[in-house]
Amino acid sequence: MDWMKWLFSTWTMIRLSGMTGHFFLTLSVLAGLIGSFPTLKKQKARLHHIHLYSGWAGLLAIVLHATLIIVDTYAPMSLLEILIPGTASYEPLWNAFGTISLYLFGFVLVTSDFLKEFLGKTLWKLTHWLVLPAWLLMTLHGIFIGTDTGTLFTIIWYACSTLTLFTLVLYRMQLRPNVKTQTKQESSVSG
Repeated sequence: MDWMKWLFSTWTMIRLSGMTGHFFLTLSVLAGLIGSFPTLKKQKARLHHIHLYSGWAGLLAIVLHATLIIVDTYAPMSLLEILIPGTASYEPLWNAFGTISLYLFGFVLVTSDFLKEFLGKTLWKLTHWLVLPAWLLMTLHGIFIGTDTGTLFTIIWYACSTLTLFTLVLYRMQLRPNVKTQTKQESSVSG
């Protein structure tokens, strides 16, 4: 029964909810990037669902992560330390990165699901790109103050997710000019 006590301890749940949040938010960002590739048009609806639901699952996991830190008896933080970036008594910079990341992800999810029509396509797309700095801040937060950072699993996870994300972003950036050029060429041929 000691393993059950360990598994459901606040400290373990803080770590699990943080890693779960990172996993789901990474999955959401990757699905969003992959869903924008023209070669995957047939998978766009499926990727959109993964993008949407994993984003909300990740945000909820991170809210649980922050809530558990407040109620933790070993190294608790106050609500204000959680909500106001830079005020944490322990590692204020890295904790600020986590808080700012939470705000950015929350902002993107709320604007995408509830304000997209109001913002219009151009402004919505601009705000949607905030997921990249949010993801980077979340990852730095996890790497520099996560207690599992030195474990083999976590090292592999951060390395693979970072490499995958940056590769897809670079591919997407390279793909974008080609799509615009094709659209202009198609317009001039038909016009």
